[in-house]
Amino acid sequence: MTLASDTVTTARRIDELGQYMAEHVLGPSGQFICRMLGSCRHSVLGRSEGSRPEAAFTAGQLSHVGHHYDLVLDGVPTRTLVIAMETGRAREGVTLKERHAEVMRSASLAFTARNPHMRGVTSALRLAVGRDPGADRDGEQLRLDGTRSPVHLFDAYAMANMRLCSAVVSGTSKSLGNPTMSRNCSPHLAATIKILEPTLCIVQGVEVYKALTVLMSRRRQIAPNLEQARIAGVDTLVAAFTHPSAMRLTSHWGRLTSAPYLHGTVVPTIKAAHQLVTRRGVPTDNVVGPRRRPRVVDGQPPG
Repeated sequence: MTLASDTVTTARRIDELGQYMAEHVLGPSGQFICRMLGSCRHSVLGRSEGSRPEAAFTAGQLSHVGHHYDLVLDGVPTRTLVIAMETGRAREGVTLKERHAEVMRSASLAFTARNPHMRGVTSALRLAVGRDPGADRDGEQLRLDGTRSPVHLFDAYAMANMRLCSAVVSGTSKSLGNPTMSRNCSPHLAATIKILEPTLCIVQGVEVYKALTVLMSRRRQIAPNLEQARIAGVDTLVAAFTHPSAMRLTSHWGRLTSAPYLHGTVVPTIKAAHQLVTRRGVPTDNVVGPRRRPRVVDGQPPG
């Protein structure tokens, strides 16, 4: 398998995404300018009285785009976007550049030193480039044509949150986010997908998937956790999973590389997506018959 990246195109995407965010989310001087800020803040803080725990609302946490996001595998464009819910951190006004630096700091850690979320991301990205899950460092490195040094997988994908603000119980990472926040932020995610044009979206979490379906059209089920869809005019594959740090043993896949959910669900799904993308590219939207909406059963993504 030959690997390369189109860094010129990726740089253009980063510039375009930065311009969009500067106009609609986080201004050039760091001020939060999203017109839905009041609605989102009130949906959390306006309900924090009485028996509800004290809430903390943190605004303006932008996405990560690796400098080698536009991967080319055996001549086929392969762009992977991980979609999660929110960062859950108290840091406001995180720019694209700062978010990239945060993710690359995680890349510098050993696999076992990362949090369960990023361990799950690691396994997913290894699968997306045709490798198996593992904790070895070499399996995270890409040797790209035209580069002298290996490129880490974390610099060859993008990660966007459904919500660009976080709402948590003060002093914890326990989410207090709500559908109002997801609904208000969905135009920003749609714009991000339109600019990044992913060939594969890896969705982390049942609630994230539910929120994403609002943006999806021309859907066709390919496998239990994999479907073809159009999002913001982009034809892509959507692989929907639980969150890697899910508490239940049957649902988590980020703490251990031996997790049953990882090998029973994540591995076959992303391997199927990888084969579809690299063999003939992402299928187009020629969907015949009624479009059925995949069900969420027992708290799991469609299956």
